[in-house]
Amino acid sequence: MNPVFPFKDISALKSALIKSESVFRKGERLVESDMCLQTAQDGRHYHFIVEDRFDDFKVQAEIKPDTVHTNCECGSVLDCCSHEAAALIALYHKLDEPKDEPSSEGQAYTRKEMIKRVLRERREKSEKEEYSIEYSDTLYGFHRIKTTTGKIYEITIRDFETEDGYCSCPDFKTNKLGTCKHLIFAVNEFKSRYSVEKLIRKQRYPFVEIYCDPHNDYNITYFYQTEPQSEIKQLIEKYFSERYIMPDQYSGFLKFLNEALNFKSILIRPEVRVKIEKYFEEQFIHNLSSDTAPDFSKIRADLFDYQKEGVFFSLFKYSNIIADEMGLGKTLQAISTAVLKKDIYDLKRTLVICPASLKYQWKKEIERFCDEKAMIVEGPREVRHAIYRKSADFFIITNYEAVLRDVTVLRKYPPDMIILDEAQRIKNYDTKTSHAVKSIPKKHALVITGTPLENRLLDLYSIMNFIDPEILAPQWEFSMNHCYFDKSVKNKITGYFNLQQLKKRLSDVIIRREKSEVFDQLPSVQEVTVPVEMHPDQQVIHAGLAQTLAPILAKKHKTIYDMQRIQQILMSMRMVCDSTYLYDKETNISPKLDELQEILFEKLDIKNKGKKVIIFSEWKTMLRIISKMLNNKDVTHVMLSGEVAVNKRGHLIDEFAGNPDCLVFLSTEAGGTGLNLQFADTVINFDLPWNPAKKNQRIGRINRIGQESTSITAINLVSLNSIESKIADGIVLKQSLFDAVLNEGDMTDEVDFSAKGRSTFIDQVQKLLEPSETPVEMDDEPVEWDAVEMADSEEAMDAVTTETEAESTSDSLPITEKSHHKAEPPKLDEIETTLNQGMQFLNGVFKMATGKELISEGQGISVNHDTGEVVMKFKLPGF
Repeated sequence: MNPVFPFKDISALKSALIKSESVFRKGERLVESDMCLQTAQDGRHYHFIVEDRFDDFKVQAEIKPDTVHTNCECGSVLDCCSHEAAALIALYHKLDEPKDEPSSEGQAYTRKEMIKRVLRERREKSEKEEYSIEYSDTLYGFHRIKTTTGKIYEITIRDFETEDGYCSCPDFKTNKLGTCKHLIFAVNEFKSRYSVEKLIRKQRYPFVEIYCDPHNDYNITYFYQTEPQSEIKQLIEKYFSERYIMPDQYSGFLKFLNEALNFKSILIRPEVRVKIEKYFEEQFIHNLSSDTAPDFSKIRADLFDYQKEGVFFSLFKYSNIIADEMGLGKTLQAISTAVLKKDIYDLKRTLVICPASLKYQWKKEIERFCDEKAMIVEGPREVRHAIYRKSADFFIITNYEAVLRDVTVLRKYPPDMIILDEAQRIKNYDTKTSHAVKSIPKKHALVITGTPLENRLLDLYSIMNFIDPEILAPQWEFSMNHCYFDKSVKNKITGYFNLQQLKKRLSDVIIRREKSEVFDQLPSVQEVTVPVEMHPDQQVIHAGLAQTLAPILAKKHKTIYDMQRIQQILMSMRMVCDSTYLYDKETNISPKLDELQEILFEKLDIKNKGKKVIIFSEWKTMLRIISKMLNNKDVTHVMLSGEVAVNKRGHLIDEFAGNPDCLVFLSTEAGGTGLNLQFADTVINFDLPWNPAKKNQRIGRINRIGQESTSITAINLVSLNSIESKIADGIVLKQSLFDAVLNEGDMTDEVDFSAKGRSTFIDQVQKLLEPSETPVEMDDEPVEWDAVEMADSEEAMDAVTTETEAESTSDSLPITEKSHHKAEPPKLDEIETTLNQGMQFLNGVFKMATGKELISEGQGISVNHDTGEVVMKFKLPGF
């Protein structure tokens, strides 16, 4: 008879239902360690899988009025086993979760309310800051304010009541308030030190000011306090028939600027000339677009039509965003844009700012797709600065952390163009990284990002602030026009509105294409590789496991037990790359899981788009961890592993296919063969299998007859500087090198590299030979974290790279270039190259384990082209 327990609360469960407190505590530990996973619910019937040390057990629970009936397949003689206890605790937590109370409907601010708020905030800031003032000779003269960081701004006060005036600070140039915290501070200082009313009566405004009016969209106007001399007044009346000079009058207004030079008392603010210059530059570039045909012959790739459209969209703008969906080749478009702009605008240098892990990939892509050279910024401070000053290469590649350190020299030696890859690093408007990147002068700018921009408007505002500070500024007006606020909680946004208006407003600077729009142009299968930095704790475990390989690899002759140990250690290293929990069953450190969340909910935006995705992992425990994350995100999903009976797998597929809310299909290798899952167009490999055939089987689950999408995307998560990066580099060697040396079914007592079945070795290589691949390279430049705000160090580094059948259309940069066509039979020199790659792989594993390299003297693999005989030679250190 199945146990029956009253089910009211946890204390009752502990005291009245479970006689052994230790059982209850163990159940708690199982729940806290994510070892109890709900797998299904059918009405009031709940199904769980509970992991134990040596096995996994299914638990069923049925809720009835005031009681719960449980059943565990472990066969325990206890009234309630620890697995049932875990299931009961998990069930109680699920049913007892507080439901989110609907928040009070947000409200939009009126313009008057918002201006009142932002002025109050600036006033509060001015009272907290410790400024010093260098006073002018007169009340209305040029005063200089020095901030605590040493910055100096020039101010002029026009009105002491409204605190209106002029300031050279960046905020004043875009805030549309006519004042700023520096002006507010200066007015208060004057009022506390002097009798301002007396000074106002004694002194007059000393000049006729031509300026951009913050209260009227920064249109050009004039100001004087007392009647100017007649010649100046006549000049003003001649050109200012209206109060403001509008863009269609700029051509005639140029004469005023020249004539005004004859009058010492006319002050023309620098922003006036900047505004007019920008207008004429935009007119020039607009006319250029109709007269210039891009020369795509300079690009060593066949761009798809939509990619050419993206390049053309970007060519005739000073700044813009390419926001194509993940996998559509934004990097190739960015490189093409920069190369073609070089000729059109005579650019001398383009600075690429990207995540550190992608610097070398950018260099390879640049030099693959064009004739331009690329220099990576790395090394000590003097070396980095010398690159900025002296490098003749058109592309300079750096990372966000380096920009933070080198921003002073970048301001001094600015590039003509900046390309931002993964611009999420500047989405936080107030971080030091964001300020540093935006402070670099540039003539042209291009942002590439696959993250949907519509869902986080303030992130969009920050990125647009880099593109052009004037487009959406000021932030308060942007928020007023598009954000609902909870007015009882400071800065809490409850919703958005007028999004179509915003989309139309940005249509000239943002181009975004989704895969569904360009299916007919895409190759049938694209592979996207996402490099992931390991957590330091992962690195420690990974290095420790690698160290245990040293004495085994040092043995010339290896027993069956040695072979098994090598495989077990390599397997553990792979598991640690996924999550530390797979190794120690206690901690759960998994940067990959964070990256997966970013991909699912930001880049693919599965919840808003209803996109269906298949996620593979070799380990069902990892799938359970992913399942819990999906549950926390309220994402309906199904999970298939070997423990699911064959006759029940169809139900899982039907649920995935028929339920529009079921967005994710989690699967071990059990789903890699024999199933049709063409309801999805995206496969995510949370970990790569050794065998490339298995990876292709996974992709084959959705790339089948009946697939509605004409283009499939396979995303591979790869931990950098790990055994996984070696797999990404040497995966084709599994059935050549690894089957010859580490084959699980090989029962040979000893293995001698110099004598192992050479003909079999070559046959295996011939069957599996693929194009040569490019290894993942780490950026080992030290990061000076003391110079970085915590907000920066916590931001995700979304580094995405893409592979395609034909020319790469990479989102960022491909780690490998894969062809899904059948390979031609290899030539002997190709075989020799591949075998030498196998030596490099072995050397890499040995180096991870010992910190030393195999002795290179005399090392190598040679193939006798007459006999086909293979000779492999290397020497182990210490022998």
